[in-house]
Amino acid sequence: MVKPTTSLVLLVALGLALLFRVPAQAEHRATHLGHPATRFAPPVKTTGDLRKRFHDEKLRADVESILIQAGWKGNVDDLRYAALTAEIIEVELPVGTRMPFMSTREKGRATILIDVVWAGKTPVEAYAFYFSSNGRKYRCTTPKPCSNFYVEDMGPELPVLELNRQGPAQVSFCAPWELSYLVKNTGAAAANQVQLTQDLPPGWKTAEGQTSIQWNVGTLPVGASREFKVGIKPSAVGTLNSVAQVTSAEGISAEATGTTVVVAPVLSVECNVPESVLFGRAAEACFTVLNTGTSTEEKVTLTVPIPEGYIVESTSDGGVSADGVITWELTNLAANTGKTVCAMIQTPRLPGALPIVASVRGQCAPEAQSTCTTQVKAVSGILVEAIDLVDPVEVGQEVNYEIKVKNQGLLTGTNLRLVCTLPASQELVSAGGATAGALVDGNLVFEPLPSLEGRAVVTWTVTTKALKAEDARFNIDVRTDQFERPILEVESTHQY
Repeated sequence: MVKPTTSLVLLVALGLALLFRVPAQAEHRATHLGHPATRFAPPVKTTGDLRKRFHDEKLRADVESILIQAGWKGNVDDLRYAALTAEIIEVELPVGTRMPFMSTREKGRATILIDVVWAGKTPVEAYAFYFSSNGRKYRCTTPKPCSNFYVEDMGPELPVLELNRQGPAQVSFCAPWELSYLVKNTGAAAANQVQLTQDLPPGWKTAEGQTSIQWNVGTLPVGASREFKVGIKPSAVGTLNSVAQVTSAEGISAEATGTTVVVAPVLSVECNVPESVLFGRAAEACFTVLNTGTSTEEKVTLTVPIPEGYIVESTSDGGVSADGVITWELTNLAANTGKTVCAMIQTPRLPGALPIVASVRGQCAPEAQSTCTTQVKAVSGILVEAIDLVDPVEVGQEVNYEIKVKNQGLLTGTNLRLVCTLPASQELVSAGGATAGALVDGNLVFEPLPSLEGRAVVTWTVTTKALKAEDARFNIDVRTDQFERPILEVESTHQY
């Protein structure tokens, strides 16, 4: 028990400290504890000792007397029940600790000291437990060196709010999902004007397009709970953290945090064709679809329009060509993977650029495009044909030569030049056809033909006179800008 100072002993001896009256000394300074003459009961060494003290029927009336003298408004049965069931903790009372009252004994009778200050040299160890009674919360503290105790009023009993947030750990960017909140009052008093709020992270919206959540929970009785659910539609990917808060008019609050990873597929397509392809041959066009996102794309659609006039010879991986479009359907393209498909495209059109635009889209991933171009190239193919219309020819008669030049290719031949060399046994009579000709240094030179389109044919005619008998040779030399070497043709004529 608290050992009073000398002045306190004198006051008690003089009868100035009367039961139910505050002693004349406003403050009692205790420097020693556990004196046998003044302690309420023997010292407690364990929590079990403490529980026994408050449930000792021999001490029940003294405990009640102490609490009545202290003006305590609670129910003693609440204290006794808490002493038996509540968690008992060990605390340390620092020097200078002020206690509202302290139980003691005076000549064996249970009494109290009011406003006691621990003035010993070192802190004192004590047991304490919390309990509620008549709507208020209390703490009962007992120093270990004695069984003296005091009860502190901790204030009105308050509600205790708990907030639980439930949501998936991972969601798809393309699908709405649900958050749920459970608000519960686990305290000993009703919570009033309860509000639940949460500001959604950037990129989050509710199904109604709101960027924050606010519910008026209202009054939450003791032990009651309410659940709220809201649909969420994210518009950003990555790890998103959120904090929800619940508050009440009593100033009570609680928070709940949560982390949700939003994943999404991201598609791209690469288009690959040869730099050039010869006219009339098929070009292989390949397309690589990549998923660079963080989740699987369940259905991928790849479309490639084919320009008019081109023909799809074949496709890989089930590609379907219809109405001028090649379509591939790919399934379950996992994150960080790709798939390549190809098509053989015939090039029957005129030479030029063949542009290809590939588009890819998913059920979740947005559309992406890629373009590539191959050059369809053509070549000239010059065919020279010469024929003498009559053979053999009698000396003195005319020899008629017909010369045809055909561009068997598709590339237009330019600056076509025709030169004929007559045999010495012939003389020129006339020349004509696609361009005019004249003798130059003994050769029949025709004016250049500016162009000869693919598949086109031009004709020249040359008339000569046989001067003597001979196995004559009529030589033809054709040149164009597209050929480095001349194209030669020889026609023989038997003159007799």
